[in-house]
Amino acid sequence: MSLKIRLGLALNVVSAAVALASAPAQVPMESFARLPVIRDVTISPDGQTICYTVVADLEVGLAFKNLATGKINGVESNVTSKAAYGRWVANDRVVYGWLSGINRDGSHYTGLLGYARQVDKRDQDRLYVTGIMFDRFPGDEAGHVLLLEHDHPLSGGRYGLVRLTYPNVVNMDTRTGNFFRIVQNPGKVIGWLADAKGVVKVGVEYDQGLSRTIYRENEDAPWRVLAGLEYAKRSVGLRGLSADGSTLYLSLVTPDGTWGVYAYDLRKQQLGDLILSHERYDILPWGNGGAFEGIVFAPNTREILGIQYETDVPKVIWFDSQMAAIQGALDQGLPGRVNTIADMSDDLKKLVVFSRSARDPGTYYLFDLDKKQLKPLFACMPWIKPEQMAEVYPISYKSRDGLVIHGYLTVPAGKEPKNLPLVVFPHGGPFARDSWGFHSDPQFLASRGYAVLQMNYRGSPGFGESFFEKGHRHIGRELQDDITDGTRWAIAQGIADPHRIAIMGWSFGGYSVLMGLTREPDLYRCGIDLAGVTDWKAILNYDLEISKFGKEEMADLLGDPGKDAADLDEISPVNHVDKIRAPLLMVYSKEDNTVPYEQARLMRDAMDKAHKPYEFVSKFNEGHGFYTYDHRLELYQRIDKFLAANMK
Repeated sequence: MSLKIRLGLALNVVSAAVALASAPAQVPMESFARLPVIRDVTISPDGQTICYTVVADLEVGLAFKNLATGKINGVESNVTSKAAYGRWVANDRVVYGWLSGINRDGSHYTGLLGYARQVDKRDQDRLYVTGIMFDRFPGDEAGHVLLLEHDHPLSGGRYGLVRLTYPNVVNMDTRTGNFFRIVQNPGKVIGWLADAKGVVKVGVEYDQGLSRTIYRENEDAPWRVLAGLEYAKRSVGLRGLSADGSTLYLSLVTPDGTWGVYAYDLRKQQLGDLILSHERYDILPWGNGGAFEGIVFAPNTREILGIQYETDVPKVIWFDSQMAAIQGALDQGLPGRVNTIADMSDDLKKLVVFSRSARDPGTYYLFDLDKKQLKPLFACMPWIKPEQMAEVYPISYKSRDGLVIHGYLTVPAGKEPKNLPLVVFPHGGPFARDSWGFHSDPQFLASRGYAVLQMNYRGSPGFGESFFEKGHRHIGRELQDDITDGTRWAIAQGIADPHRIAIMGWSFGGYSVLMGLTREPDLYRCGIDLAGVTDWKAILNYDLEISKFGKEEMADLLGDPGKDAADLDEISPVNHVDKIRAPLLMVYSKEDNTVPYEQARLMRDAMDKAHKPYEFVSKFNEGHGFYTYDHRLELYQRIDKFLAANMK
């Protein structure tokens, strides 16, 4: 196939690299409060129909578009969860939500799990399911799925919550709702992997902080531990099986200390070739992966086509020459953007492409290989005008001990990165990372004239195993120093006005806000704590009440609430409110199961006892974050007013 493909005969291409002579008119904050209205566009195996999720505030629906006729069928999903996207299980059938099935013409609806099943089938079969592990059976079994199913939980504990951990595997016919268990968990398996025919062959066992990989040749063979993949402190990342089931693709730490993708020969029971690695960045590190990260397999043959991964920006490498040619043509036709092949038909002739940038939340396109044509389908947030948005630049700096920290600087549109008011915006986790792209919070802040600094402090995955391990048990100390040092770097570079610096963050980022105000009372003019941890002993005990699973790893990463009580008290902001001098805004959700509302009460009580002033916002009907439009808009209004009052 020629490497030159003419694309976009009917496509209007807008470059992300827009230079503005002056700042644009201020974007209404309502634009940032609205969440994407289109998401999760997928294509049927036969390439005839696309399925996508339509969102209006918390109402979620499913829609199908016939690519030949343009006809659209809408389906009311009755699902308010983020798991409402459709997954094709046959040419004409999709499963969605937790969990229902429907044909692409809107017929043959079947409630499969939970309330949907009770209403539709009126039976009492209660399945505790935490996910779909396989959805593309060949031949007569097309329309079946494999579900991760759990034994009935004994108790919800003091908080009425339970964390389901060790799944069995159930085969369910999505047309009838009939199911049967095909794998009984042999002990402490936390994850499974099936081959191209849907035969479960690989599992990962977890016990007392250690993991190992088990394997069986077929459904009748016994499970055995794979050589070289015995119990170790950190698990491998299972990425897939080859078409013939003889090769396991997995992520491991390379000799360079970064994560890479390997082939493991199941017949010889030995680790094979290193397929892809990077000397500085992790390729698919264990436990981390965005929506468009992972090995890309051909839907029919299970041949490896390429690997999508992330450095400072999203990347892809194609091993298949045709896919590499298509990628080159896409990047030529849509320059200055990240153009990701998000889904494909079985014959690889029709592809769903998601094109985005840091200033553009993204547009879905359909690429037709036979017609050599790229056509736009839907914009995720069509009201956003990229030319009005701020540019986001990858940056790096050195922490006080010489460790290189990577991050991102968002500069308001039309502004030079000089002497700007700055909002430091550390990410949550803590063992997560920030990524390059369009994000509403930084863009909102930039639209109000603030530069935004985000940093992937030590402990963030993606930058080598040593970097990740340096964050273990260093929260509130060296990890917090990385945030402080990033702030001082921005001052030294002349980017930030040293007299107008705020700190804001969600979850662990909210904790970092509180620690920043206690450790550096003269550095920040104000702080905005969004669902932040305030008392580590209390929240770790809360997690242990829900489940004892992973307590060894938790102790290794954060600390043990019993043995390390004194250390945890030392790094808990609730015990240091006397050091807070800057104005503080705290925002919490009353139905947050990740950072429970008790954390807010503890901090409020401590602030009141110390006679410290603060502003406080709380909401019902929200979880770990705000997702309702009215609540998000009110939050942005409060943040805007708070910053304007304290960053003069």
